[in-house]
Amino acid sequence: MVNAGNAFKGTRIGTESYGGMAGWQAESGRRPAVVDRTVVSYWCIENHETRPTFAKLHDDEIPEVWECGRCGRAAGRLPGVEPLVDGIEPFKSHLQYAKERRSEEEAASVLEQALCNLRSRRGGLTGGLAT
Repeated sequence: MVNAGNAFKGTRIGTESYGGMAGWQAESGRRPAVVDRTVVSYWCIENHETRPTFAKLHDDEIPEVWECGRCGRAAGRLPGVEPLVDGIEPFKSHLQYAKERRSEEEAASVLEQALCNLRSRRGGLTGGLAT
């Protein structure tokens, strides 16, 4: 028969004990240090809001620019204003870097050379799909 007045009903062992402390904190008697926090809003040019949490800092220690969590663009602390970013290049994929280094003609030449090398290693297939 289950006792309806059981003090442990609805609790998990080890989660809350010794005055609200859990696990090693309860065993050692130590409490974690509580740090004051500041939530700062940043907006990108697409008007996405990102709200990172910082330790309580002076206003001049909080970064003026933060990366948007949705689109990856630079976000500033003023909505609707694109922040000025010096020296930080936006993300580029490998393909974008490759396109900067080669023209379309050079890319076609490199591709044709690679295909010729592959065909020679595979026994001289001359094109089309092998059956």
